[in-house]
Amino acid sequence: MDPKPSARVRSRTGRALLGAIALTALLAGCTATGTPSPSEVPHATTPSPTASDAPPASDELVAADADRPLEAIDAYALCRAQTYAFYPGDFALLEYAPFDEASVLLRGDGLWFVYIEVDDGNRPADLVESGASNCIVGGTIGEPKWELFGVVTRGEDVVDDYDAPLPSA
Repeated sequence: MDPKPSARVRSRTGRALLGAIALTALLAGCTATGTPSPSEVPHATTPSPTASDAPPASDELVAADADRPLEAIDAYALCRAQTYAFYPGDFALLEYAPFDEASVLLRGDGLWFVYIEVDDGNRPADLVESGASNCIVGGTIGEPKWELFGVVTRGEDVVDDYDAPLPSA
């Protein structure tokens, strides 16, 4: 059995903690006699929310988002996550180019081409700035469609060929 609590248990625990904090804050405004002065009595100006007005739970948001087609930022994040294992050593010594400095291009076939330069502090000094993560991915958040992922030697030719036909199987 997994010793970690599920996301739902953590969510309920978090809501209970927030409720306790809110109750403590409310009680802190009471006078010593327990009767608040008229200026301390809160006046509701809007009706309290009902269960149907509550925002969806985070697990419902994730489920709804799973069918959403990938956007550029999603392709970038997926490529980083898919390729980090190609850089052996201490993960803390990897420095990925930020999204706005990476090449994330929509190909003619609707797939995303991703090229992220990576400074790999695990490598000898002359090779720290030699690698890049490279991916071609499409699909949805819940079901990415991987056509290519890996690490390449940095070079403009990789980006120049972003829309080249995919290798046949």
